[in-house]
Amino acid sequence: MPAKPAVPLEFDASILRRLACPACHGDLRLVEARIVCRACLRAYPIVDGIPVLIVERAETPPKTDA
Repeated sequence: MPAKPAVPLEFDASILRRLACPACHGDLRLVEARIVCRACLRAYPIVDGIPVLIVERAETPPKTDA
């Protein structure tokens, strides 16, 4: 099980309105110590207060059978 990231230090959440998901260009929101895309639900880590918006580093939501 991966370790839970530390709480982001001094992350300015107001910058989220100027950022978009690099995978789908959806809006982002802050959830605990991650930035989560509202559209595709990818979760991007925040490391040392810096959002790591790299698709390959994102956690993807579990696939469900529809």
